[in-house]
Amino acid sequence: MSLNDASHIIDQHDTLANSDFTLLEGLYQLTISGNTRDWEFERLNNAVYERLMSTYAHVSVGSANISKSMAQ
Repeated sequence: MSLNDASHIIDQHDTLANSDFTLLEGLYQLTISGNTRDWEFERLNNAVYERLMSTYAHVSVGSANISKSMAQ
């Protein structure tokens, strides 16, 4: 792997982290302002949920195995 390839991977990670932060910040701002029944809240909430499920779909918590089918 070249230095340029590594830099590209780091840039992708930073972009995803910034995107995650932006989603969570938007969701937080809508929540504290009481706008939890708007379409924008629903869209952000679904996006955050999908990212969490794609990241943690098959994670063990203590002695329990969590799978996507159990969470729905």
